[in-house]
Amino acid sequence: MDPASPYQPPLPQGPPDFPLTYAGDPPAVKVFGILHLVFAGLGILFAAWGLFVAIVGNPILKLQSAPGMESQVQAQLDMQEKIKPMTLTSGVLSLLVAVPMIIAGVRLVKKRGSGLKWSNIYAFSSLAAKAVNLVLTFTVMVPAMEEMTRTIIGSSGAPASASGVLSGVMMGSAVGGVLITCVYPVLTLILLNRPPVKDWAARQPG
Repeated sequence: MDPASPYQPPLPQGPPDFPLTYAGDPPAVKVFGILHLVFAGLGILFAAWGLFVAIVGNPILKLQSAPGMESQVQAQLDMQEKIKPMTLTSGVLSLLVAVPMIIAGVRLVKKRGSGLKWSNIYAFSSLAAKAVNLVLTFTVMVPAMEEMTRTIIGSSGAPASASGVLSGVMMGSAVGGVLITCVYPVLTLILLNRPPVKDWAARQPG
């Protein structure tokens, strides 16, 4: 059959050879990149304040001293002295955890695949640090809080039962605070290890 004949049926053709294209970056990449940097900055500020208080003392408590409140203020100062090792440990751990968090944030913002790896390093190191803080809360902070509340309640003339209530509230706040801080690293592990993000990381330069 003449290939130039207009009566020749069209030859079968394959699908058009379009270049492969990928969808845009997963939203979680940019969101967590920014959040990493924000939370790392806040963590450094809080850690620096905690270390300052542990080494120099809390200037706010010293300014609160007023006639009739000397025993209460002194009880709080004594408690801070007793939890000083915990405060120092917590501050150092926070600074160490901030390092991989900043690296992860910068690399995610710059769309580097290694940002996922550094995010996982941050998340696991953060959870490990929080486990240490939780142990220190029960072994160091709670006993110091109980002694402080007994002193404050005793000097105020309030019923002795109030000491137990106040201790329970303070202990719940301390433990709850540690647990709440676990939310972000857990979300990091869950949301940044979904298949779309892993596929994105595998395509990106390191």
